[in-house]
Amino acid sequence: MRLRIRQWIKQHPRKTLAAASVLLIALTFFAGLGFGADLSELVRIYRNTLTLEVNGTKVSADNFLYNNTTYVPLRAISEMLGKDVSWNAATRVAGIGDPSYQKEALSQLLPSVPGYQWIYNGFAEYDHTMTLNAITDETDRRTYQISGMVGDPSGGESTADRSITLKYRIEKTSLIQEKQEQVMMDSKFNRLTLIKTPLEEGNYWIDRVTDKSGKATELSAQIMKTEILPSGAKQYTVRYDDNSSAYYEERVIREGIGVVSFEKLFEIGEEPFSAGYFLYGQENVLWMDLTLYYADRTAEKVWPEIRNLPVYDSRTAWAALQGLIDGPEEEGHFPTIPEGTVVLDLGIANSVCTVNFSREFIDHHWGGSAGEMMTLSSIVNTLTEFPTIQKVMILVEGKAGETLGNILLDQPLERSPDMIGS
Repeated sequence: MRLRIRQWIKQHPRKTLAAASVLLIALTFFAGLGFGADLSELVRIYRNTLTLEVNGTKVSADNFLYNNTTYVPLRAISEMLGKDVSWNAATRVAGIGDPSYQKEALSQLLPSVPGYQWIYNGFAEYDHTMTLNAITDETDRRTYQISGMVGDPSGGESTADRSITLKYRIEKTSLIQEKQEQVMMDSKFNRLTLIKTPLEEGNYWIDRVTDKSGKATELSAQIMKTEILPSGAKQYTVRYDDNSSAYYEERVIREGIGVVSFEKLFEIGEEPFSAGYFLYGQENVLWMDLTLYYADRTAEKVWPEIRNLPVYDSRTAWAALQGLIDGPEEEGHFPTIPEGTVVLDLGIANSVCTVNFSREFIDHHWGGSAGEMMTLSSIVNTLTEFPTIQKVMILVEGKAGETLGNILLDQPLERSPDMIGS
């Protein structure tokens, strides 16, 4: 093979660069197949001088001419056309399709109830905690708003800002992490794609990222391993390699929790080393059948619907309310809590459950006396399913005495059996 290459270069010196590129592609592809059948072929290509445009935008990627046909990079052109490009390194299957909003699949990877707390420990006495404050939905995006704090191993001597502001965003086929922090042991990129669908071993993607100094690079990311734990939860190991350096990151992402471990290459001194953190003590997730009440079509009764929901740290009432916010699954049942409503706080004392809703509970309500009754009956009858709760007091942004339409919310509300359909 070497003799044939050298002879071709001598005969066609002006085409050496193009031929070398094709040879590199052929050899790379051959190496990926292993030492099986030789599927490589030496061909002549020509550098194109034409300019390619997609919908008026110039294609910056190289193209070349072979047998009077112009060849262009699959990913670059597809993405410019608004298509989603997938590649599975395990099955060696490439795909092109219309990007779809994978909210259902990706939301399974994170806690579904605000108030969930992550506690992480790590290398050299490192630790940080994070709390899920709210989950908000837009037409084609779901956002998890999180705040946290990095522990202070200096005993108070350090003056560094240890706060963490973090968001997980579900956009199309991606779960994206965005963060603001100064001392958190995490990615050197403030925005990156944690995982993409399909959630299967071998799924590969390129992530264009920028580090904190403003330097742009590309990460080659891949789901390296998928597994089902004894609890039934699925778990994914994802690795991210910087295409321009030895830097890498690796995460283990578990259903219902999110990131349970993180590792990266610390590029410090002459000998870089690997270190990271892991989840500590906050994996108490129990799936329970809870009875939720939703409105019927005529807004006359609320009807029971049994849902199997994740309950974090025994917070069953909070899980039930989150189920109501998410909406019904059975045909003929209708939502009762306005979209965008967030449970800010919940407490139970002396058989009274006090629920603190965000302002959307009132501002986004559709109105009407029947609709208002459906909302309150739904909440109160759902929460009084629990034996520790006899009444429900509703606050809005921490205040009592707000009005839902014409109903004054100044007193605890009791269960209303006459409003339950049977």
